[in-house]
Amino acid sequence: MDWRVKFICACIEFHLPDDKRRGFHSSQLIEYALEANPDAADDKNEPPQKLSLAFSTADVVVLGWRLGLLADKLQENDLAAVRALAKRYADVDRHTPFVASIAVTSIEAEKARNTPK
Repeated sequence: MDWRVKFICACIEFHLPDDKRRGFHSSQLIEYALEANPDAADDKNEPPQKLSLAFSTADVVVLGWRLGLLADKLQENDLAAVRALAKRYADVDRHTPFVASIAVTSIEAEKARNTPK
């Protein structure tokens, strides 16, 4: 029997600009997808990967490099916080993910934008 206790992340927190934070309980995560960033096809300075997370109350899009490591942490229920850094730090540690940007869109805001007027 394993005596070690596995830490389970109950909340995933996103650190946004201006010292704002948005957190979502991990049970709200409906799905996630890791794919190539379509905006990077023509611009090599754009982050090559896009990690989309669908929570019950908001959608989160993370752009960056080596985001497969974040997806692995999600799958293991071991992702506690995500923070974007300035691009100059992108190659400091090539064995860790680098997040260039985080965008959070609430479901209510999305509905309002897509509702015909």
